[in-house]
Amino acid sequence: RARALTLEPSAEPAEIQARLDTTSEAVRLLADGGSLSMQAPETLFDILEALQVGGQPLDPPALLGLATFVESVDAACAGIRRLPGTAPRLADVASAAVSFAAEAARTRKAISPAGDVNDDASQALRDIRDALRRHRAKLRSTLEQLTRGRDASKYLQDQIVTDRGGRYVVMVRAEHQHAIPGIVHGSSASGASLYLEPMATVQTNNEIVALADREKAEVHRILLALTDAYRHRAADLDTTLHVAAELDLAQAKARLAARQQAVAPTLTTDGRLEFLGARHPLLGEQTSVVANDIRLVPPVNALVVSGPNTGGKTVALKAAGLLALMAQAGLHIPVEAGSAFTPFRSVFADIGDDQSIAANLSTFSARIAHLVEMDR
Repeated sequence: RARALTLEPSAEPAEIQARLDTTSEAVRLLADGGSLSMQAPETLFDILEALQVGGQPLDPPALLGLATFVESVDAACAGIRRLPGTAPRLADVASAAVSFAAEAARTRKAISPAGDVNDDASQALRDIRDALRRHRAKLRSTLEQLTRGRDASKYLQDQIVTDRGGRYVVMVRAEHQHAIPGIVHGSSASGASLYLEPMATVQTNNEIVALADREKAEVHRILLALTDAYRHRAADLDTTLHVAAELDLAQAKARLAARQQAVAPTLTTDGRLEFLGARHPLLGEQTSVVANDIRLVPPVNALVVSGPNTGGKTVALKAAGLLALMAQAGLHIPVEAGSAFTPFRSVFADIGDDQSIAANLSTFSARIAHLVEMDR
């Protein structure tokens, strides 16, 4: 989008022809069932900016988004390479792409599609999580035995085990606080119940908290390693982003050409402007548009357009200038095959009414003044 919004026409015939040829290759590729589609999260530029901050890992969704982006660029470039000789300019763009297949594969292995870090991300993480599962199962078993036992259950508000600050607790009626030895971790909103950690489970809870801290540190290490794999290839990422932008711009031009049934005009050197069946580009996708042949072939170098009000004169004049500028920006234009023109060094537009009684300037004299200014 950024490339398209800053697209400007060129005055160099060789560059214009190269741009048109690139668009033509993209049009043929899409028409033959090929694809230049790429994917990236809306936060791609935020992710790339975050990579510039050393020592900070990207979160799992950001890493997945980055992997999706580089994989889609690889896929688009591979599709172009499978068509040897048919799209040389697109192939030249694609040849600059740098693969991040290894980094993306490691990201996919470490992070699930849901954004969770997998147990298999490292052996250390698997060992920690296996230990956590064992300790939590042991703790729950101990607490459930407590809640179901005759001696303790009568002091409980509910026979449930819950979590308070990472520690497993039971709910004890406030008036029976001292009936079960343990550590209080807060009370309910009404104050009628207390969250109690029985002394029998304190050691196991401590081990769980320690393991949870180790798990958090290991996940941080894994995410940082995955992030640094991209971070250390900043120049390659910039190149990949450039390739993606060039291919995406070519795709946008091709899709616009398909919607407008547009073609590439022939470039000439004799000063002609010959747009056959020309349609204003903002009307190019409508089927009811009346097309015009706009011709200025040397030695003719002036064109008079006449007709009734609301007859389309201004639209035809604007179309002539816009179509030339579109073509010089590398866009196909909504004209018929056989259209040709010599690229302009500059294009001037005089739109509006600068009549001024105070300056003794009529509509006609204002137009003449503008034309004189253009001719300087």
